[in-house]
Amino acid sequence: MIDLAREIAASSRVGDVIGLKGTLGAGKSFFAKNFINFLQEKETEVLSPTFNLVYSYDTKKGEVFHFDLYRLKSAEELENIGFFDALQSGICLIEWPEIAADFLTKNYREIEIKIVANADEEAREISLFS
Repeated sequence: MIDLAREIAASSRVGDVIGLKGTLGAGKSFFAKNFINFLQEKETEVLSPTFNLVYSYDTKKGEVFHFDLYRLKSAEELENIGFFDALQSGICLIEWPEIAADFLTKNYREIEIKIVANADEEAREISLFS
C-alpha cells in the first residue's frame, strides 16, 4: 500500500482528485498519510480528518487537501468546508467520496480498498478506477 500511495503521489498534479473507498479500518487514512508524506520535504504528522472534515498540507507539488466526508448529511455541506475551491487549487484525497459524486472532476480517480477475508490482518485487495 505504501508503494502504491507513493506511485500515485509521484504522478499527481494540481487538479487531481482521488477518491478513497473502503470500510472502516480498510486503510484509507494509511494510504493518505503515505501519499502526503511522499510529497513532503520532511515527514510530517498526517492526521485523520474524521472530525475536522478536512486538513491541508503544503507539499512539493502544491497544496494537498485530505477530506473525510463520512459525517456529511448532504452535498450542500461541501460548500462550507471549502470543497469546491480545493478541487480547483490543489490535489484532493477524499475518503468516503460518495456524497460528492456529482461534483467530481474529469481528473477523478478512485481507489477501493478491501480487507481480505480469512487472510493476514494486513492483507488488502486494491482496485483502481479512472
